[in-house]
Amino acid sequence: MPQAPEFRYDVFLSHSTKDKAIVRPLAERLRADGLQVWFDEWEIQPGDSIPAKIEDGLEHSRVLVLCMSANAFGSDWAQLESYTFRFRDPLNKERRFIPLRLDDATIKGSLAQLLYINWCTKPREQAYVNLFDACQPPVRQSQDGTQGGYKLNSYNPVKLDSKQNALVYAFSPDDMRCLTGHSDYTVRVWDMETGCCLRVLRGHTDQVWSVIWCTNHKYALSGSWDNTVRLWDVDTGCCVCVFEGHTHLVWAVALSADQSRILSADHENKILLWDVKTERCLRVFKGHKGPVKSLAWNADGRHFLSGADDNTVRLWDIKTGSCLRIFKGHTGSIGSVTWSADQNHVLSGSDDKTVRLWDVATGRCLRIFEGHNGSVTCVLWSANGRYVLSGSLDKYVYVWDVATGNLDHGLIGQDEIISVVWSADGSCVFTGDKKGCIQEWDMPGFCNEESMPITSMLTLPSEPNQVQ
Repeated sequence: MPQAPEFRYDVFLSHSTKDKAIVRPLAERLRADGLQVWFDEWEIQPGDSIPAKIEDGLEHSRVLVLCMSANAFGSDWAQLESYTFRFRDPLNKERRFIPLRLDDATIKGSLAQLLYINWCTKPREQAYVNLFDACQPPVRQSQDGTQGGYKLNSYNPVKLDSKQNALVYAFSPDDMRCLTGHSDYTVRVWDMETGCCLRVLRGHTDQVWSVIWCTNHKYALSGSWDNTVRLWDVDTGCCVCVFEGHTHLVWAVALSADQSRILSADHENKILLWDVKTERCLRVFKGHKGPVKSLAWNADGRHFLSGADDNTVRLWDIKTGSCLRIFKGHTGSIGSVTWSADQNHVLSGSDDKTVRLWDVATGRCLRIFEGHNGSVTCVLWSANGRYVLSGSLDKYVYVWDVATGNLDHGLIGQDEIISVVWSADGSCVFTGDKKGCIQEWDMPGFCNEESMPITSMLTLPSEPNQVQ
């Protein structure tokens, strides 16, 4: 039995080059609404073989939209019509063919018998709704016959009452409050249920790009472009202390599990280690060739990870200050790094639109999760280690199966995703986007499955060719 095709694109837009002015806004809107769109201007780069890129796009697209017009029925018609054959095959039930009429030109040949979507009359809103619905991926069926996928929780999305877009989020361990950093130099504390601002923490003199909670919920840390890290008493709004030592803007902060030490990373490629009690800088870590954007302590506080604009993840020894390992493979800046529960594996998310799974002992890339259409801003594990979540500027949160490397589910947010976190009981996921919208997703299945060692789940060789 032939294998089902692997679709990287929801829709392929086939059109005459003379209709760019009409098709381009349509492509942009479909992409903005969360579909993976093949549009020649985005996919074909200087030096590429045009026929090869088109053939690859057609092979990996679920839906072909043929934009019909007087221009298309001219000199381009024979080529455009040839694209439709695999999508019009009645035996090929995986694909769909949709004619889209751009003007009043007489429709040619057998296409005249097909129902088309009319794009030549205004308003086009209903036509767009029909097209978008037709291009969406089908809902999978689970083994028990119910529809797969996860829907938005019955709670309405919470829009934070702020004129300033959020630069970064941190959700409290009890799921009740949220911290956000802003370009107006403030840190704000929010009620997760109502979206009301509970307190504004003022003191920074530049944009705040990193915020984290302390485990007791009473204190919080923030890193700013004013070159400082601040420790806050959240209940009073007072700044408890200021850690000064960076000579350039601070991108990331991280707090050790025992709350005694802080890591902070800056634009000059340096990472500083601080003692919370004495407020002294204990060590400076150097080695990255670009600004360090993400940090993660391991559980025992003896090592940490850093991800940077030099496209690498590094493993550091706290006691000696030495770099123990460099994880190479990404082709874009690293925006997020995190440890597995057993501390033997690492996840990293990058501007190259991928998530990578690494083996700490060897530094090998064990799996690449591909499918996002924008920079990956955040990655995390499910509590049982069976799944990986990734949030992206393409507005999607993807749920990946570690055992297979397959994309299990996708959740589409209202804007570019910059933060994802599990709830305390593991039954739902919270996402925060650039426009200050927090959404809660019902994910009950993930908290019911038993944990399993990652090594026993991985069955593929390192860096397999997986395109989801």
